[in-house]
Amino acid sequence: MMSSAAPAMWEYRIWPDDAGSMAYQLQTTLHFVEEPPRTDTYFMATARAPAQAKLRGGARFDIKELLAREAGLELWRPVIAAEFPFDDEDRATLARLYPAIPHSLQSLAALRDAFLAEGAELTVDKKRQIATEPGGLRAEIAAASLGEGARTTLCLEHESAAELARHVDRFGFSNLPNLSYSAWLRQHI
Repeated sequence: MMSSAAPAMWEYRIWPDDAGSMAYQLQTTLHFVEEPPRTDTYFMATARAPAQAKLRGGARFDIKELLAREAGLELWRPVIAAEFPFDDEDRATLARLYPAIPHSLQSLAALRDAFLAEGAELTVDKKRQIATEPGGLRAEIAAASLGEGARTTLCLEHESAAELARHVDRFGFSNLPNLSYSAWLRQHI
């Protein structure tokens, strides 16, 4: 179940061709912790509102909803982060965002099949490092692979748009477009 108290976060994600120097600057400035590798499945079904649905690590279903765009930043709020069975709140959220997907499904396999009937799925192998800093900055360095070679993505997040904009400038992200996972994946369909 996803609590309505889950904070919305402003996000700026880039996919630089040569991420080495930018990743190095993040790694030498912030304290990163490596996470175990995982495989996520992103569903490209069309949502009623801008949203990103995925099966995280083969077990948990996640949906983030895009709430706003401001000065190149995107405000995302997690609205579902659940294993099966879904509770009433999660079923209602699924029905609101994806009305073509039956919200009474009783298994993860049935949900995946329903999403596949509405659009493509893309499987991404990820190796991530995460930093959470005092003051609320969250940073990610990840290698994302769609079967061919891995592509590095760098992401900064903060609850405050003004603070995130400051860090985007600080780390030189503003020279590259902000491109969410779902937008990047749509380029590979």
